Amino acid sequence: MTEFKEDKFFNKSGDSEDSADKLKKKIQKSKHQGGISTSSKIREMFKKQQFKEIVNWAEKDTSNTIIHEYDEIKVNSQTLKVGQNALIKNANNPSEDYVGKIQRIITINENKSSKLICLCEVRWFYRKSEVIKFRPQAKSWISNSEVFSTTCTDYILASAILSPCIIYSLEEYESAQTLDKCTFFTRLGWIPSKNRFEGYTKLQNHCTCKQPLNPDLPSIQCDKCQKWYHMNCVGVTKADYDQKEYICGCCR
Repeated sequence: MTEFKEDKFFNKSGDSEDSADKLKKKIQKSKHQGGISTSSKIREMFKKQQFKEIVNWAEKDTSNTIIHEYDEIKVNSQTLKVGQNALIKNANNPSEDYVGKIQRIITINENKSSKLICLCEVRWFYRKSEVIKFRPQAKSWISNSEVFSTTCTDYILASAILSPCIIYSLEEYESAQTLDKCTFFTRLGWIPSKNRFEGYTKLQNHCTCKQPLNPDLPSIQCDKCQKWYHMNCVGVTKADYDQKEYICGCCR
């Protein structure tokens, strides 16, 4: 089990000016669990990466374990707070890391032990690759920088967090001055239990393809009706209409 030094990674509640003095919680209710060794049980769950189960166990076995709760965590010299969005390491696909919102930051340790398990509860955003497996027809209009909000939560190792990230609305994203790998936008939710979008009917369909606009693709606006079209769909290039008026087929 990895050993963490508490003061290196975390700011306790009350240490930050933005924190309430009593946010840190010590859970210490006495209740013994069925004669199973706490050390062996936690070690077994840790090896299986059953972090949510470790938290549930620790919250029940409070005579042998202590939970400390924090409102901040330091990652690569950057401070992340509860409520912030984060880029999270994807060991299976390093080219597309996970995205989540931090809901809770805790450490768990057994009484009389200096070893800590440092965990964060996150609410997941799904990325393009996770959605098009179930909605392949949406591949053309989903941006590579688009994420979809969900209600799914899980606990992860604090060490899996890579950096803070920004999630804009589509309008904010399109007007942003600086975009990088830590910048995303969202305009829809995703319901994993039903493998469908949430709020899709509110999206405005554009172009001759009758699909939402993808900000990754070049688009052109008709100077007469003000409607937007994907350049590929209407067979024009940016060079053709860089400084010229464009009139769509419906308005000609």
